[in-house]
Amino acid sequence: MNVFARVAAAVLAVGLAFSPLRSESAGPVTKLPGASRYYPLLGHWRGTGQLSQAGQRPVRLALRISCHKAASGSAVRCDLVGRSAKMTYTESDLFGVDAATGTGHWYAVTNQGEASDLVTEWTDGKTMRAHRAWSQDGKKMVEEAPSSFATGAHSSFAAW
Repeated sequence: MNVFARVAAAVLAVGLAFSPLRSESAGPVTKLPGASRYYPLLGHWRGTGQLSQAGQRPVRLALRISCHKAASGSAVRCDLVGRSAKMTYTESDLFGVDAATGTGHWYAVTNQGEASDLVTEWTDGKTMRAHRAWSQDGKKMVEEAPSSFATGAHSSFAAW
């Protein structure tokens, strides 16, 4: 795995915690078992985040995220674009549930050469914990990405 991408993803998730994203238009949703837990992501989101690399100053990014139903409503697909004067960071995500095991997955691929599969668990109706563990250069690595969702007239999303 690309070390820069790992640091970037972790810092980006941390940066989102301090600047909740607001939905422009979530639109109507159809409730499906499993996949519906990801429906709070549907819509168009804007916010800010930070991306940093060891030994360098963090880069503040303007974020745009667009999420739509995929696989006939059995998944949610999101595309993230983070821009600064120095760089553009892109990520494509796919959220879904394995019907045989009931396990939620968050698949992510970035333009920094990173691809990952995080397992998702819901602690309540609006809090998701995503995590994964792997080995890199002989070291055990762990990624934790908790997120919370508020719904209503003005939906919001925050990750930390």
